[in-house]
Amino acid sequence: MDDKIILFGCGAIGYEALEFIGSENIECFCDNNTQLVNTEKYGKSIISFNTVLQKYRDALIVISANHQNAYAIARQCEENEVLDYLLYEPLKEMFSKRTETLDFITDPMNRVRMRQQLYMKKVKELQTQLDYFKSHSDIRHMKPAEGNLRNRQTELVQLSVEFFEKIRCLGIKPFLYGGNLIGYIRHNGFIPWDDDIDFALIRDEYEELKEYCKKYLCTESEFGEIGILDKDNDAAKEWEDYYWVDWGNHIQIVKHFPGDYNVGIDFFSLDYYSEDYSFDELMKLAAKVKEKCAIAATREKIIECLNDALTENSQNVAKESNHIYFGIDNMEIMHTYHKGCWIPREVVFPLKKILYEGESFWVPNAPEEFVGYEFENIWEFPDDVGLQRHIIINEEDT
Repeated sequence: MDDKIILFGCGAIGYEALEFIGSENIECFCDNNTQLVNTEKYGKSIISFNTVLQKYRDALIVISANHQNAYAIARQCEENEVLDYLLYEPLKEMFSKRTETLDFITDPMNRVRMRQQLYMKKVKELQTQLDYFKSHSDIRHMKPAEGNLRNRQTELVQLSVEFFEKIRCLGIKPFLYGGNLIGYIRHNGFIPWDDDIDFALIRDEYEELKEYCKKYLCTESEFGEIGILDKDNDAAKEWEDYYWVDWGNHIQIVKHFPGDYNVGIDFFSLDYYSEDYSFDELMKLAAKVKEKCAIAATREKIIECLNDALTENSQNVAKESNHIYFGIDNMEIMHTYHKGCWIPREVVFPLKKILYEGESFWVPNAPEEFVGYEFENIWEFPDDVGLQRHIIINEEDT
């Protein structure tokens, strides 16, 4: 065989692999044990993984270690972009003759397929482990976030406090919403893996906030091109580090920090609906809007689609009623899960003040009942447990 083969692991399994594949086909051993590096074993030199990275990136790595260590070594290879590797033990189970083994591993496609099978096997094992921990753990007792993620959460809270103080003149009452409301109920603060902060507003207040942003804050493109100080009013100057984004299905207030680092707050709409308007009719409209938005090619087209939906839905909303639900321009209305009925007014109002991460915020009158209209079961581990959706956090920082 022309390709260089390096056995990763020089213990008993390494010796077995050496005999099985043939000593004449093996370039050397690699091992993570620094005491073995630069020595010889079974007539072959032992190199470090760093040497593999420096001199043998084109070699085929055959991982000759026990089950647990083999997966760890495979991950080590992946993380360092050493992608041409195989596990010895599955090879041993597939073939009884050396020639068959060499013929098989000489074909790069065979190696790719073996790695795919390895990935699938590991995914199934991890899913089994995850299911086990989910069924034997209480989500309420998870430890809070640490490191950079925790710093991010603290920044989000402080930004919210700062922003609400700046718009105090509006007299509006944004209240905790979505995952942050779940966090308040379930964890008395942030969900441990959450990386954003959400608030909801009843329609009149939502539109009032939008108009304020249009008047005093730059858009994202204006902020990047001209800066806030070119806005033609003195009041805008206090917003020089801020800009706002209309995503169509929510609005976002972003503060820019030195080093091209941004932190944002998301706001979502709720509407009062006419009491002679049926919930099923709203769901039919939402399905139609979702279909149109799915084929919209740009953010501008999505916003146009949602503005059309707002116009169409305007005849179904009320100034005030006992029926509240997500706005037709709220991404929540596009989700699969719905409880199937209106949110009673008394579930939302009167709002009440609570402490969240040491600061005072509004929440709905009946927080746990309210989240039942967004989420089917907040007491079970969700599918995205542990995943940050909006920023990338290094593993060592979580």
